[in-house]
Amino acid sequence: MIELLLSHTDYLIRGFAINLLISVLSMGLGTVLGGALGWLRAQRVTALGSVAHMGTNVCRNVPSFVLLFYMASMIPSEVTISGTIMAVPLWIKATLALTFPVVGFTSDQSRGYFAQRMAGLTGARETFVVAWVQYFLIILMASATASVIGADEIVGRANIVISQNESPQFLLLTYLYVSFWFLAAGLALTSAARLLTGRRGVT
Repeated sequence: MIELLLSHTDYLIRGFAINLLISVLSMGLGTVLGGALGWLRAQRVTALGSVAHMGTNVCRNVPSFVLLFYMASMIPSEVTISGTIMAVPLWIKATLALTFPVVGFTSDQSRGYFAQRMAGLTGARETFVVAWVQYFLIILMASATASVIGADEIVGRANIVISQNESPQFLLLTYLYVSFWFLAAGLALTSAARLLTGRRGVT
């Protein structure tokens, strides 16, 4: 079983690359949008702050799992660009679904960041980076749910591998192997965060 699993390592790693892509894009887009909302909330302009607060609540409170199915059904499978029909990959739909909670999270964190900066407090950057890294790990784990809409990521590929040997032992071994890649990515990210912030307590 181990030999069979290891023979599919390259196949699984390429699937994990999709998980990383989903996570990086959703965190990137969500951070930009959420940062803008947080900045507006930190300003003393009531009208803009109220709109930003409402937008934050919407993004924060809609379950990403529900959004996965919403994006999968509402976004067309194909689009026509300059007369050419192009398929819309399912991982793009998963990315958009996971962007929403990132917007809500970043809006809250960046509001605190800007408030601390305006108050002249120290440690705002480190606090934001630590929280951002922790949430990135959450989104990375959540990217595995993209398999429920058929996205070609590591969990979906693991299920294909498992179909070649449906014994309970092979199923457990395969999922443990998949978990290893998530764990390794998490350790690498937290190590990078320690270097970035200069703090040993980043977890």
